[in-house]
Order: sequence, then structure tokens, then C-alpha cells
Amino acid sequence: MATTCDNCGETCGPDDLFCESCGYDFVTGSVPESSDLPPLVDVASGGATGSAPATDTAAVATTASESSPIPSIVDDSSGGIPRVLIAVSTDADYFAAMVTEGEVHLPDPLPPDQDLELFGTELHIGRTSESRAVHPNIDVEALTGDPAVSTRHAVLRVSNNGTMTITDVGSTNGTFVGDFSGEPITQGVPVELGENGIVYLGAWTKLTIEPG
Repeated sequence: MATTCDNCGETCGPDDLFCESCGYDFVTGSVPESSDLPPLVDVASGGATGSAPATDTAAVATTASESSPIPSIVDDSSGGIPRVLIAVSTDADYFAAMVTEGEVHLPDPLPPDQDLELFGTELHIGRTSESRAVHPNIDVEALTGDPAVSTRHAVLRVSNNGTMTITDVGSTNGTFVGDFSGEPITQGVPVELGENGIVYLGAWTKLTIEPG
């Protein structure tokens, strides 16, 4: 049964941990600080949700489950478009460190690990929202069932020489690079990933990213 956000009145799903409209956290009762980051590109339509220009982005996924498709703009593995390999997995240690007992529960059995092969200079990470016309290249909720990832969570940028950066674009629960023992990365500030870069986000999702 749908619920209503106490902060903005937007209709939300019964299993949502936060409001997609305003970011209100249903568990803590807090609203995230506002962000001056530019709006993200709606990669499914090729247009922008605001003033940000569209980018040359393609996505092709090789997954262990056909029930979790990733949207694809252009199936093009050549032509100079950077190639990225991403291993998507569920990390029980990260979940235990980040989630208070009773908030959400780790899936049993765990979602299968999945390998993605993506092409593009700018890849958006988050979860699909039909109501907001947001279709990320990496739909974490579809891949791992993770409910704690934000609709617009992070952006992975890849240069032609293989240099990769990730930027948290205003997520509710943060993004961790390398390990999760410290603080999440600062929103709006790109962080460079080395080869086999590891990213943690949501309640239990681990991304292992390397240039192709």
C-alpha cells in the first residue's frame, strides 16, 4: 500500500526508505541538505532532465539473470568509446557495518553476482523511476534488489586513456570508495578510481570497476 511523505506529501511505495521527490529519510526523519549540482541526463530518452547536455553514452550488459536488463542506447563496442567492466555483487560485511538491525534485511538467498560491459564517457548509477523519467545506465535496484540506493546516486566518468572518476550527485546514503571504514566521499567532488576500483553504495551493493 502506498504511503505519503511527511515532508513534501509525495506518494511513496511501502518499501521505500526515503522519498524520491525530496529525499526525506523515513527511518531517521531527516531531510538531506540541498545540492546545487546540475540535473542528470535522462539516458533512456537521450535528453536532459534540466540544463545538463546529453552525452555520448552506450550501455551493454552481460548478466547472470535475464530478469534484470540494463537500458542500452547504442550497442557499439568500437569507435573509440571507452569500455568499462563492472562486477556487481552483494557484500554482507558492508551491510552489517552500514545498516542498523531492523531497517532492511539482507536478501536470502543473496542475489547472484553479475558482470556488466558498458560503453560511454559518462555512466549514471542509481535506480529507475518511471514517474521522474530517470533510467540510469546501472540500475542497482534491478541488479541487486538494493532499496537504499538513490534514484540519482552517482556518476562514473571515463576518459579515453582509462582514467575513471566517480561523483556522488546527492545520494541519501552516501558512496564509499575503496573501503567503507571511513567517511563517504564528498557530494559533488569527483574521486579518481584506480584499476579495479571498488565502490560501495546502498545497503549492500559492491561495484568493482575496471577500464576495458
